[in-house]
Amino acid sequence: MTRHTAAPLPATLAGMIQRLDHSRCSGTRELGTEAGSVATRHYTDPLHWQQEQQAVFSQWPIVAAHSAELGPHSALPFDALGVPIVLTRDGDGRARAFFNVCRHRGMALVAPAGADPAQARPCKALVCPYHGWTYELDGRLRHRLHAETFDGIDAATLSLVELPCDEAAGLVFVKRSPGPAFSAAAFLQGLDSHLDWLGLAGMRVFRKIDRVYAANWKLTVDAFLEGYHIRVLHRDTIYPFFADAFIVNLHAGPHQDSLVARRAAFESFETPGDRTALCKLATPTQLLFPNTFLIWHPDYVSLIGMFSPAVDQVRWVHTMLIPPDRCGEDWTPHWEKTFGLIEQTVFQQEDIATAVAIQRGLASGANAQFQLGRLEHEVLRFHRGIDAAIAGTLLPAGGDAVR
Repeated sequence: MTRHTAAPLPATLAGMIQRLDHSRCSGTRELGTEAGSVATRHYTDPLHWQQEQQAVFSQWPIVAAHSAELGPHSALPFDALGVPIVLTRDGDGRARAFFNVCRHRGMALVAPAGADPAQARPCKALVCPYHGWTYELDGRLRHRLHAETFDGIDAATLSLVELPCDEAAGLVFVKRSPGPAFSAAAFLQGLDSHLDWLGLAGMRVFRKIDRVYAANWKLTVDAFLEGYHIRVLHRDTIYPFFADAFIVNLHAGPHQDSLVARRAAFESFETPGDRTALCKLATPTQLLFPNTFLIWHPDYVSLIGMFSPAVDQVRWVHTMLIPPDRCGEDWTPHWEKTFGLIEQTVFQQEDIATAVAIQRGLASGANAQFQLGRLEHEVLRFHRGIDAAIAGTLLPAGGDAVR
């Protein structure tokens, strides 16, 4: 995988690589400072779910798309946060977000085409399919059919309702509630430098899947926060490529970056100079709090959003990103096979199937708490972060930005 950025290696990422090398040389795993527990009602209690919706999904910036999904002069519907949203990019290159709701009679302006995951469509304006009201891509009302009949109703007051939206490191973030602007780069608290070095903005979309499964969203998040399960659950799929639970983590506010050691790191270790070399030694994995993961496989990236339509459901949105120099038709068979292996085998048959089984087990009442060891310390930290966000003691960085 060729790296398409001249960004220098961030010091924080270099420090993680050094720690991984020390862990490898010493044969010692980095552990949490304590074992702990998570109340199982956090996966089943409708009140707790409502609190998450109000304090987390309604107030925090959420990754809505990779930048490559939203080309110039285009619109992309996005409804995974439970409200209809449309992302736009005008000729000025800026990503914007609005409620996908006509100001006339409330009709959706842009609808997904069929059951497939939504894709951006080229357009010069947003036209309501009900009465033809037309909006600029910056949200201003351009045209009302028979405008002279709307006595005393000022068109200037009927722009689309804009939502806070910003872009950084190849990701478009949005908040589902109107409010002040925010800085996506500041929100990432330094991880944008990691993503820039890895070349995220230059990646291209190959495939996207959008499905709902019968498990609380945090059960799938939990699975990506520890390597303790890889040896058993993924014994015949990915474990042959990974060391047993050798992981180093970097905290950036509520977010984290991880390097999950591959077996190759124990065979030959040289300080990597680019993304390709790093991904041969370890799999970088970022949690962008609260619900987004980036997983850097050896030659592609999984961008995964874990949304929460109901207390016992997760909406799984997996976007496969590939290098721009491997987008030709001759690469298509390779990517089709690769996507099938990771999505249908590892994710669906192992990680997601486990989350669904756990959700069924919770109904028995057998466990009031989940017991977490020091190899699962990041799971414990994540849940404490959710609790703090609900309590109002953890707030997203980068708010109230001035453009």
